[in-house]
Amino acid sequence: MACARGPAPAVTTIAPDTASPHLTSGRWVRILATNDFHGTLEPRRDSRGVARGGAATLAAEIRKARAECHAPGCVALLLDGGDEFQGTPASNLAFGRPVVTLFNRLGRTASALGNHEFDWGQDTLRARMREARYPILGANVTDANGGDIAWIPDDTIITVGRLKVGIVGIATVQTPTTTKPANVADLRFVDPVPVVNRSAKAMRARGAQLVVVVAHAGAFCLQTPTPSCDGEIIELAHGLTERVDAIVSGHTHSPVTTVINRIPIVQARSHGSALGVIDVSLDGADPVIELRDVLPDRIAPDPGIDSLVRSVMEPLRAIVNRPIATLAEPMQELVLGNFMADAYRAAGGGDVAVMNRGGVRGALDSGTVTYGELFEVAPFANMLVRLTMTGAGLRAWIEKALGQRQVVARLSGVIVTYDSTRAPGRRIISLTQTDGRPIVDTQTYRFVYLDFLHANGDGLQATEGVQRVEELGIVDIDALIEYVRRGSPVRAPRDVRVIARTP
Repeated sequence: MACARGPAPAVTTIAPDTASPHLTSGRWVRILATNDFHGTLEPRRDSRGVARGGAATLAAEIRKARAECHAPGCVALLLDGGDEFQGTPASNLAFGRPVVTLFNRLGRTASALGNHEFDWGQDTLRARMREARYPILGANVTDANGGDIAWIPDDTIITVGRLKVGIVGIATVQTPTTTKPANVADLRFVDPVPVVNRSAKAMRARGAQLVVVVAHAGAFCLQTPTPSCDGEIIELAHGLTERVDAIVSGHTHSPVTTVINRIPIVQARSHGSALGVIDVSLDGADPVIELRDVLPDRIAPDPGIDSLVRSVMEPLRAIVNRPIATLAEPMQELVLGNFMADAYRAAGGGDVAVMNRGGVRGALDSGTVTYGELFEVAPFANMLVRLTMTGAGLRAWIEKALGQRQVVARLSGVIVTYDSTRAPGRRIISLTQTDGRPIVDTQTYRFVYLDFLHANGDGLQATEGVQRVEELGIVDIDALIEYVRRGSPVRAPRDVRVIARTP
């Protein structure tokens, strides 16, 4: 079911794996959408043990969806909402090259510029963009003076038969705090609304009959109590005054099938676990929108892509399959974030440590845990930083973390009780060490966090009460591996560290 804000949208949704009878006649553009692939070449199991994704299965699902577009007036485009490379040993050890090879083979039409595309610096990104046979678009990325960036294209018009389709790409305005800020210090990520309006108008003047946005900007949708969607891409759609025919979104790793301002929007979860489909009529019929689960046990893998994946993965098997420890129980995001904070506190010799929620990139199942599984939980190669800071400074930092839209801090060494209804800076009710001793404003504490945060990633650089900064030279994944090994068989932390209370 689609979710929407306001009156019911002019959209039809169809069940997954249902034939597409509307494509047998008339003129249609079928938009096939992926996003947030994050280098996931092989299937992954979800929390219920169901295998999802995998490049070869995704390729087979794409081939099937393209084949349904068999009417003389039907064309198919394969678009992506960004964050292609970062996240697995197979991709990271080659700085994203296998994903570019894969996307070239799949016949990608265009992609949005994701924030994690910048994780290895601009030179590496430019190298991947040169290798890609599809444009990676970021129309709202400028230099410090608002000028164009020559190596980042804004938009493109592609011609399929007699049809011209304009595609404009958008990067999230959150990019400066969701990649290492130093990697984009000379760039600006501006409000995309006027940018898309300007580009849509210009592309139609150049002959585009359809305009599609690929955006690394997402949303979260709820079905109850009233269907609704909120997020950056929803705000963009509401602000558009020029005609846009469809939006492919990304960034939030969530399922989105909605229509806002008469624009169908799709986001296909993440990691190749789903394929988004938007069918746009050139004859005035309502658009059709769906998400198709990519399930390896329900569709045969594409042989050519399967061979490509094997050629990439086989040399890495000894590395990624190396057993590290045994987990007595599974750990999902919240518990795993606490566990990682514990690991960093131990490695950094801290009194307090923190792990940011966005840096926890997966979950761990019970049983043997491998190097590859730990790598995918912490793929960014962040370094540990230890601060000596006052209790007042620590309190101020936690207040800043609590003041964000979502609580992103996973803490170790302290227990905080807070009231979210209080004014910013005054939300903490109590702050104690885990043994019950209160944090004293005038005393000093050793605080361990990642260099990503120290560079103001997530807007969470510690600034108040800092007396000393030590770069420890410890990579986060190394700290995590050592902590897991030391505690094997590993049990999940059960204590509650952040307690929300209201009067």
